[in-house]
Amino acid sequence: MSILSYNDLQLQITRLIDGEDAVSSSIAVETIQQVIALGERRIYRELRSQWNEKAWGLTVTSNAITLPNDFIASSVAHFGEKPLEPVSEEFILEQNNLQPSGECKYFAKAGNTLIFSPKVADGTALQGRYFCSLPALDAITLPTNALFAANEDLFIYAALVESAPFFEQDARIVLWNQKYTSIRDAINTNSNRAAYSSGRMMRRPSTRLIS
Repeated sequence: MSILSYNDLQLQITRLIDGEDAVSSSIAVETIQQVIALGERRIYRELRSQWNEKAWGLTVTSNAITLPNDFIASSVAHFGEKPLEPVSEEFILEQNNLQPSGECKYFAKAGNTLIFSPKVADGTALQGRYFCSLPALDAITLPTNALFAANEDLFIYAALVESAPFFEQDARIVLWNQKYTSIRDAINTNSNRAAYSSGRMMRRPSTRLIS
Protein backbone atom coordinates (compact mmCIF):
# COMPACT_ATOMS: atom_id res chain seq x y z
CA MET A 1 0.00 0.00 0.00
CA SER A 2 1.32 3.42 -0.94
CA ILE A 3 2.33 5.81 1.81
CA LEU A 4 0.39 9.03 1.36
CA SER A 5 1.28 11.00 4.48
CA TYR A 6 4.25 11.74 6.71
CA ASN A 7 2.44 10.17 9.64
CA ASP A 8 1.99 6.94 7.65
CA LEU A 9 5.72 6.93 6.90
CA GLN A 10 6.57 7.27 10.59
CA LEU A 11 4.19 4.45 11.49
CA GLN A 12 5.58 2.17 8.80
CA ILE A 13 9.17 2.66 9.98
CA THR A 14 8.14 2.20 13.61
CA ARG A 15 6.43 -1.11 12.75
CA LEU A 16 9.51 -2.39 10.90
CA ILE A 17 11.74 -1.53 13.87
CA ASP A 18 9.49 -2.34 16.81
CA GLY A 19 6.78 -4.73 15.62
CA GLU A 20 3.25 -4.42 14.29
CA ASP A 21 1.71 -2.37 17.12
CA ALA A 22 3.26 0.96 16.17
CA VAL A 23 0.69 2.98 18.12
CA SER A 24 1.84 1.58 21.48
CA SER A 25 5.55 1.62 20.60
CA SER A 26 7.91 3.18 23.14
CA ILE A 27 10.02 4.73 20.37
CA ALA A 28 9.76 8.51 20.49
CA VAL A 29 8.28 10.22 17.43
CA GLU A 30 11.25 12.61 17.44
CA THR A 31 13.63 9.65 17.07
CA ILE A 32 11.74 8.31 14.07
CA GLN A 33 11.79 11.76 12.50
CA GLN A 34 15.53 11.96 13.09
CA VAL A 35 16.28 8.66 11.35
CA ILE A 36 14.05 9.71 8.43
CA ALA A 37 16.05 12.94 8.11
CA LEU A 38 19.37 11.08 8.29
CA GLY A 39 18.17 8.69 5.60
CA GLU A 40 17.18 11.59 3.36
CA ARG A 41 20.63 13.14 3.67
CA ARG A 42 22.24 9.90 2.55
CA ILE A 43 19.83 9.60 -0.38
CA TYR A 44 20.62 13.04 -1.75
CA ARG A 45 24.37 12.54 -1.36
CA GLU A 46 24.21 9.37 -3.44
CA LEU A 47 21.24 9.62 -5.81
CA ARG A 48 21.36 11.01 -9.35
CA SER A 49 17.89 10.78 -10.87
CA GLN A 50 15.26 12.55 -12.93
CA TRP A 51 13.34 13.28 -9.73
CA ASN A 52 16.06 15.40 -8.15
CA GLU A 53 17.36 17.14 -11.26
CA LYS A 54 16.44 20.72 -12.20
CA ALA A 55 17.41 23.46 -14.65
CA TRP A 56 20.16 25.89 -13.67
CA GLY A 57 18.24 29.13 -14.32
CA LEU A 58 21.30 31.26 -13.44
CA THR A 59 23.39 33.93 -15.17
CA VAL A 60 27.09 34.67 -15.05
CA THR A 61 28.59 37.57 -13.11
CA SER A 62 32.36 38.15 -13.09
CA ASN A 63 32.88 34.78 -14.79
CA ALA A 64 31.08 32.90 -12.02
CA ILE A 65 27.69 31.76 -10.86
CA THR A 66 26.71 31.28 -7.23
CA LEU A 67 25.49 27.75 -6.62
CA PRO A 68 21.89 27.38 -5.41
CA ASN A 69 21.37 26.26 -1.83
CA ASP A 70 19.94 22.90 -2.95
CA PHE A 71 22.92 22.04 -5.20
CA ILE A 72 24.31 18.51 -4.84
CA ALA A 73 26.18 17.91 -8.12
CA SER A 74 26.28 19.09 -11.69
CA SER A 75 24.45 17.02 -14.30
CA VAL A 76 25.16 18.92 -17.53
CA ALA A 77 26.24 22.53 -18.06
CA HIS A 78 26.57 24.52 -21.29
CA PHE A 79 26.08 27.93 -22.86
CA GLY A 80 24.09 26.78 -25.89
CA GLU A 81 26.99 24.91 -27.46
CA LYS A 82 28.78 21.71 -26.44
CA PRO A 83 28.53 20.51 -22.84
CA LEU A 84 31.27 21.99 -20.65
CA GLU A 85 33.94 19.68 -19.26
CA PRO A 86 34.34 19.62 -15.46
CA VAL A 87 37.93 20.27 -14.35
CA SER A 88 39.76 21.44 -11.24
CA GLU A 89 39.71 25.02 -9.99
CA GLU A 90 43.48 25.16 -10.46
CA PHE A 91 43.12 24.23 -14.13
CA ILE A 92 40.62 27.06 -14.70
CA LEU A 93 42.89 29.61 -13.03
CA GLU A 94 45.91 28.48 -15.05
CA GLN A 95 43.92 28.57 -18.29
CA ASN A 96 42.50 32.02 -17.65
CA ASN A 97 45.96 33.38 -16.83
CA LEU A 98 46.78 32.59 -20.45
CA GLN A 99 43.80 34.77 -21.49
CA PRO A 100 42.24 32.28 -23.91
CA SER A 101 39.41 33.39 -26.18
CA GLY A 102 36.53 31.71 -27.96
CA GLU A 103 33.80 29.33 -26.85
CA CYS A 104 33.76 28.35 -23.19
CA LYS A 105 34.91 24.74 -22.76
CA TYR A 106 35.51 24.13 -19.05
CA PHE A 107 33.97 24.71 -15.65
CA ALA A 108 35.01 24.04 -12.08
CA LYS A 109 33.49 24.22 -8.62
CA ALA A 110 35.22 26.90 -6.56
CA GLY A 111 33.75 27.18 -3.08
CA ASN A 112 30.05 27.92 -3.53
CA THR A 113 30.48 29.02 -7.16
CA LEU A 114 31.17 27.64 -10.61
CA ILE A 115 33.87 29.34 -12.68
CA PHE A 116 34.60 29.03 -16.39
CA SER A 117 37.29 29.04 -19.08
CA PRO A 118 37.56 30.75 -21.48
CA LYS A 119 35.85 33.52 -19.54
CA VAL A 120 32.12 34.12 -20.06
CA ALA A 121 30.46 37.53 -20.43
CA ASP A 122 28.27 38.90 -17.64
CA GLY A 123 24.58 38.13 -18.10
CA THR A 124 25.14 34.90 -20.06
CA ALA A 125 22.63 32.24 -19.03
CA LEU A 126 24.00 28.91 -17.86
CA GLN A 127 21.97 26.12 -19.44
CA GLY A 128 21.57 22.49 -18.54
CA ARG A 129 20.69 20.88 -15.23
CA TYR A 130 22.00 20.01 -11.78
CA PHE A 131 21.12 17.46 -9.12
CA CYS A 132 19.49 18.91 -6.04
CA SER A 133 18.29 17.96 -2.60
CA LEU A 134 14.52 18.15 -2.27
CA PRO A 135 12.74 19.82 0.67
CA ALA A 136 12.91 17.71 3.83
CA LEU A 137 9.96 15.37 4.22
CA ASP A 138 7.19 16.50 6.54
CA ALA A 139 3.39 16.61 6.59
CA ILE A 140 3.34 19.31 3.91
CA THR A 141 6.14 18.25 1.55
CA LEU A 142 5.71 14.46 1.41
CA PRO A 143 2.56 14.47 -0.77
CA THR A 144 4.32 16.60 -3.42
CA ASN A 145 7.69 14.83 -3.40
CA ALA A 146 7.83 13.03 -6.75
CA LEU A 147 10.94 11.04 -5.80
CA PHE A 148 9.18 9.67 -2.71
CA ALA A 149 6.02 8.90 -4.68
CA ALA A 150 7.99 6.84 -7.20
CA ASN A 151 10.46 5.24 -4.78
CA GLU A 152 9.06 5.20 -1.24
CA ASP A 153 10.98 1.98 -0.48
CA LEU A 154 14.24 3.89 -0.98
CA PHE A 155 13.32 6.27 1.86
CA ILE A 156 12.10 3.45 4.10
CA TYR A 157 15.30 1.43 3.83
CA ALA A 158 17.50 4.52 4.12
CA ALA A 159 15.75 5.37 7.39
CA LEU A 160 15.98 1.79 8.65
CA VAL A 161 19.73 1.68 8.00
CA GLU A 162 20.17 4.91 9.94
CA SER A 163 17.98 3.57 12.76
CA ALA A 164 20.03 0.43 13.34
CA PRO A 165 22.66 1.96 15.69
CA PHE A 166 19.90 3.56 17.79
CA PHE A 167 18.03 0.29 18.36
CA GLU A 168 20.83 -2.31 18.27
CA GLN A 169 19.59 -3.86 15.06
CA ASP A 170 22.98 -5.27 14.04
CA ALA A 171 21.42 -8.46 12.73
CA ARG A 172 19.22 -6.59 10.26
CA ILE A 173 21.42 -3.67 9.19
CA VAL A 174 23.20 -5.72 6.50
CA LEU A 175 19.90 -6.75 4.88
CA TRP A 176 18.47 -3.22 5.14
CA ASN A 177 21.60 -1.72 3.61
CA GLN A 178 21.57 -4.27 0.79
CA LYS A 179 17.95 -3.38 0.04
CA TYR A 180 18.75 0.35 0.10
CA THR A 181 21.83 0.11 -2.14
CA SER A 182 20.01 -2.17 -4.61
CA ILE A 183 17.17 0.34 -5.04
CA ARG A 184 19.58 3.31 -5.21
CA ASP A 185 21.78 1.62 -7.80
CA ALA A 186 18.78 0.68 -9.95
CA ILE A 187 17.59 4.29 -9.99
CA ASN A 188 21.07 5.60 -10.82
CA THR A 189 21.50 2.99 -13.58
CA ASN A 190 18.19 3.93 -15.17
CA SER A 191 19.20 7.61 -15.06
CA ASN A 192 22.49 6.83 -16.80
CA ARG A 193 20.69 4.85 -19.50
CA ALA A 194 18.32 7.75 -20.09
CA ALA A 195 21.31 10.10 -20.39
CA TYR A 196 22.92 7.84 -23.00
CA SER A 197 19.71 7.53 -25.01
CA SER A 198 19.24 11.30 -25.13
CA GLY A 199 22.84 11.90 -26.16
CA ARG A 200 23.85 13.63 -22.92
CA MET A 201 26.69 11.25 -22.03
CA MET A 202 29.74 10.42 -24.10
CA ARG A 203 30.93 6.80 -24.04
CA ARG A 204 34.23 7.35 -22.29
CA PRO A 205 35.30 7.34 -18.62
CA SER A 206 32.89 9.81 -17.07
CA THR A 207 33.76 13.00 -15.26
CA ARG A 208 30.22 14.21 -15.83
CA LEU A 209 29.21 14.60 -12.20
CA ILE A 210 31.01 16.93 -9.86
CA SER A 211 29.90 17.78 -6.35
